[in-house]
Amino acid sequence: MTASANALPAAGSDITRREFLNYAWLATIGVVTAEFAVVTYLFALPRLGPGEFGGPVPVGNVDALPGEGADPLNFPKAKFWWVVDNDSGGAKAIYTVCTHLGCIYKWKPDQGKYICPCHGSQFEREGKYIAGPAPRSLDQFVVRAVDAASGAELARTNDNGDPVVIPAGAQVVVETGMKIVGKSHG
Repeated sequence: MTASANALPAAGSDITRREFLNYAWLATIGVVTAEFAVVTYLFALPRLGPGEFGGPVPVGNVDALPGEGADPLNFPKAKFWWVVDNDSGGAKAIYTVCTHLGCIYKWKPDQGKYICPCHGSQFEREGKYIAGPAPRSLDQFVVRAVDAASGAELARTNDNGDPVVIPAGAQVVVETGMKIVGKSHG
């Protein structure tokens, strides 16, 4: 035999079929893993548009919103009812989900109360429990009054959920990511 027939293959020579299939398999697994990681990351990112549930919702100037004695104003995209308390003149943003089993309740102007269509829980205009299987009054969100010129906070709902009195001309922001749990009735 000649010397060239017994020599080992030179570096950089062709790879075997088995090696090629192993590399292709590993590359495929790497691509699939990378795609899965990207999809998982994008799925985990919050997708909140302006004025949507889960973040701050600019409502506008307080002078343009319904005041004392008016029917509650529904903000369905942000999932709250705007209502001004008849006793204190303070504002509330009441969460539109019933505290019983999570149904969406409606304001019944002819009856002057919220009524849940699922199991009949009833609540006053300001969200206080009246009747039904609900374990507590309606939940609400933090309401902030902001100065239109400076952006400084003028007033804010306290931890008890008491209605907040908003100065005339102030801008209103409802923090739908900050829920205040309603008071238990029993």
